[in-house]
Amino acid sequence: MIVASFVGQKGGVGKSALARVLAVAAAHNGRKVLIGDYDLEQLTCVEWGATRLKNGIEPEVEVRPFKSIKKLRKTADGFDLVVVDTRGLADELTEEISKQSNVIFLPTGTSLDDLRPTIGLAKRLARQGENGSKIVIILSKTGRSERMVEHAQAYIDNAGFEYLDAMWPQRDGFQTEFDFGRAGSEASNPYLKQAGLHIEKAMMACLCDLPIRLHEFS
Repeated sequence: MIVASFVGQKGGVGKSALARVLAVAAAHNGRKVLIGDYDLEQLTCVEWGATRLKNGIEPEVEVRPFKSIKKLRKTADGFDLVVVDTRGLADELTEEISKQSNVIFLPTGTSLDDLRPTIGLAKRLARQGENGSKIVIILSKTGRSERMVEHAQAYIDNAGFEYLDAMWPQRDGFQTEFDFGRAGSEASNPYLKQAGLHIEKAMMACLCDLPIRLHEFS
């Protein structure tokens, strides 16, 4: 089983969106996927999963709420991929989830208001043994300014962390798709579909690079 977690120091940076995009991508590749929603106040992924089921969208993606690692361990047997959507803050549970993860995705906006706390969290997680090699930062909710993207990439480079070679753009249409229970390349708009497919492939490639179960995601 592979565990991919989406963590962040603050909310509103696209954790839940990207967790659903990755889960859908893996499910379309024939993998049995579980999303673990740890944000019990928002339950964004849980509600999305219920909407997806109600609207009959295939493939089915199982989504369940959790409040502890112990509960997740008991539930996760039989799944190929567990995607963990954490709360919009970094606490002891976030750190424990990170330790149990094969890859840790940290979504962030391009502004310093987002980058500073994200890099701060990445450094904190990296100090926990082998976490450093598992961290991948994702530029999320990006606008149309190439200069801001380049500055953000340079900032991440200077901090010594990897970033995904695809970005999650800020487009209102994506939220419409989420509201219907779809995600990523399932979008009906051709531009959104292509953008979703691009980031799906980039995140899936991170799973392919893992030393375990390599053939499962190739």
